[in-house]
Amino acid sequence: VTPVGFLGACGSCWAFSAVGNIESQWARAGHGLVSLSEQQLVSCDDKDNGCNGGLMLQAFEWLLRHMYGIVFTEKSYPYTSGNGDVAECLNSSKLVPGAQIDGYVMIPSNETVMAAWLAENGPIAIAVDASSFMSYQSGVLTSCAGDALNHGVLLVGYNKIGGVPYWVIKNSWGEDWGEKGYVRVAMGLNACLLSEYPVSAHVPQSLTPGSTASGNSCEACWTVMLHRILSVLKPNGWLLGRRPSAR
Repeated sequence: VTPVGFLGACGSCWAFSAVGNIESQWARAGHGLVSLSEQQLVSCDDKDNGCNGGLMLQAFEWLLRHMYGIVFTEKSYPYTSGNGDVAECLNSSKLVPGAQIDGYVMIPSNETVMAAWLAENGPIAIAVDASSFMSYQSGVLTSCAGDALNHGVLLVGYNKIGGVPYWVIKNSWGEDWGEKGYVRVAMGLNACLLSEYPVSAHVPQSLTPGSTASGNSCEACWTVMLHRILSVLKPNGWLLGRRPSAR
């Protein structure tokens, strides 16, 4: 995974979760680890609401329908919404494609299945009730609020300590929070509602961003590919990104 990011005063956790998942899936597919742009989603994705929240699945849908799955590099489109302001969508020839997705999948809401999927395929974008994260410093979080999903994060691994299994989650509140930006949460309890909304982008193994299946460049649209939507299921009536109050 790439270094822990800091979303600042912007409710863009959904973008950090989605982009973190794509970064990992792109690397797992053999293309190398590339730092990708959250700002592209915050400023350009009109299916979501920028600093006012969004959903990872909707971000994947927007990329597929409007960008042919292309995600720009962080270097060419850096994050600027840490102060809560959302700049207009950037349209520049200097933007550099860094990765490409061709679909997404909703993973069953079952922690055993999620663990097996993660071990085989890599990090998963998930939603949690982050109310208990506000006071977290270190250790395994076992007492965790479970009232409502309000925050997007990246599920990156799992382990055991003293025979007790736990999840490892990458947050987007900077490296000064938690365990250098990460939190460990008890496994098998649906703690923080972490198993309610597991989703992942799908990345092709044979394409570089901006090429066709034959390897030829496509200057007008980068690429035209079949959108292999593995599952189309999205929740209604809620968005991730509004920072919860401490409990």
